[in-house]
Amino acid sequence: PNWFAPETEPLRYGLIQLLLTLPVLWAGRDFYTKGISTLLHRTPNMDTLVAMGTAAAVGFSLWNLFGTQLNAEGFYFETAGVIIALILMGKSLEAKSRSRASAAISSLLKLRPKEAVLVHEGKESSISIDLVHPGDVLRVRPGSIVPADGIVVEGSSFVDESMLTGEPLPVEKTVGDHGSSGSEVTGGTLNTNGVLTIRVQRVRGETTLSRIIRLVENAQLAKAPVARLADQVAGVFVPVVLVIAAFTGVGWWLSGASANEILGYTVAVLVIACPCALGLATPIAIMVGTGTGAQHGILFRNAPALEAAHRLDTLILDKTGTLTEGRPKVTQIITVDTKNQKQAQTELLKLASAVEQGSEHPLGRALVAEAEKQNLELPQISEFEAQTGFGVKAVCNGNLIFVGNPALMRRENIFTEVPETLEKLIPSGSTPVFVAVGGKLSGSILLADEARPESAEAIQNFQELGLEVVMLTGDQKTSAEAVAEKTGITKIHAGVLPEEKSKIVKQYQARGGHVGMIGDGINDAPALAQSDVGIAMGSGTDVVLETADMVLMKNDLRQVADALRLSRATLRNIHQNLFWAFGYNVVGIPIAAGLLVPFGGPALHPMLAAGAMALSSVSVVMNSLRLRGFSFFKN
Repeated sequence: PNWFAPETEPLRYGLIQLLLTLPVLWAGRDFYTKGISTLLHRTPNMDTLVAMGTAAAVGFSLWNLFGTQLNAEGFYFETAGVIIALILMGKSLEAKSRSRASAAISSLLKLRPKEAVLVHEGKESSISIDLVHPGDVLRVRPGSIVPADGIVVEGSSFVDESMLTGEPLPVEKTVGDHGSSGSEVTGGTLNTNGVLTIRVQRVRGETTLSRIIRLVENAQLAKAPVARLADQVAGVFVPVVLVIAAFTGVGWWLSGASANEILGYTVAVLVIACPCALGLATPIAIMVGTGTGAQHGILFRNAPALEAAHRLDTLILDKTGTLTEGRPKVTQIITVDTKNQKQAQTELLKLASAVEQGSEHPLGRALVAEAEKQNLELPQISEFEAQTGFGVKAVCNGNLIFVGNPALMRRENIFTEVPETLEKLIPSGSTPVFVAVGGKLSGSILLADEARPESAEAIQNFQELGLEVVMLTGDQKTSAEAVAEKTGITKIHAGVLPEEKSKIVKQYQARGGHVGMIGDGINDAPALAQSDVGIAMGSGTDVVLETADMVLMKNDLRQVADALRLSRATLRNIHQNLFWAFGYNVVGIPIAAGLLVPFGGPALHPMLAAGAMALSSVSVVMNSLRLRGFSFFKN
């Protein structure tokens, strides 16, 4: 039992310590290879501090073990082993936390199907997803994952798109009306109840899911400007720590301290100052922030976009498709016959829709859509003729019917000016389509691109965040004012050409503002590119994903407020991490150097310094993981 006693058998005791420490040193060999390499290249980092601190402990212990004055009190093998073990444990915890932080990527990758059911000449066959090409026809059964982006050509079902938009309610997908293109489906979404047959449009790396994964990965790997600042500080910090460690050793030597005390203080300074927490402060917060956003349908293209979003003070919004539904709808039917008004309104819509069935104009399609919504049976027409810039005409039940704008009515001598009784009933912002039957005016059908139901709430959210909200549209002023009144916007730029939109963004930037532009990613591309942060709404089309700095997978403006709040929360989290990382070193280094010892204060053993350093890194990671509980608006 006394063979290894340090008092009587110091040599055996020291050799056993050395043998037990060697496996730990081998496990931490990367600290030495990387630390020495960076030191030789004059770019010392945290590995340099660990390598120098533990090497000093092992070297001093070997000197005592094989030196002329064998002394068991001079063995620090266990100190080096525990330091490396604690740091490796901290790195293990960090790696586990990082994997939790990147759960968004993992969950998206799991959505990639392995196989697809190919339909060829009426026969089905199961093939690898790698063999699917654009133009192939695939069958998707209930409970199956949609294998690729495509268009529904047969069947009807509800598809769960929550992975794409964050919206929990399934969306109906069916074949288009009258042989037109059907609903678009996205690879990775879940078919819930019906059988769908789709024609593939995009596969593999070109699918929306693949592009989303690339966006999230790029955002998590990229460095934000605040991260580059931390890197610059760390580049100065490590050499300063090396100088402090040298002064610590010299100072205690001059004070007459023992070699063990000098080594203890010097190693403690090197170990406690490892800037692990500093290095983790920014990337782990960005990883968690972008991952949390992705899980709720908010995609940041890169880390600079995430950081830039928190500085925005002005939001410029496109009107059509952003604030509004993006397609005209029938809002009111006004008839000349005021006695049997309901019946007259139905007949007017029937006739106008029957004539417009052959038209490709958006207003004409809106009339037909309203008739289908009301399940109206449309009469037969003949002699249909479209008159560009005016409207359409056709014969129905022996009567010549004109459907169009006031210019058409004037040209056909229906009226010279809009009757005052009708004009008073037409609200500002509506587009009237006049209907004349047998040479007489029968009434007017009013259409408008209605504001989205959530737009007013979204604008209120922006204003509560302290943002100046501006509408930018190519539409006429009356239509813009009608939408602005409903949504609470007070500043409008109407009648603006696409090429002029970027100039208006520049004007706001010239005033010193940080401008975010929200648009559809196509017509607004120049303005999106000019803005500090371009924000695109939509279902993730090619142009949207390639244009904007931020993509909202759900057509809900309220997500913009969520995205800006998430950006602010992430930057606030980074600043907290940096504060605690710096604060930890400011407090810890003087204690490790023994400055409190002459005043009766505590000394810090190198093993405790290593534990404190590992704990600081874990605390930074845990603080960042709080972003996973970020509270989104209940949309």
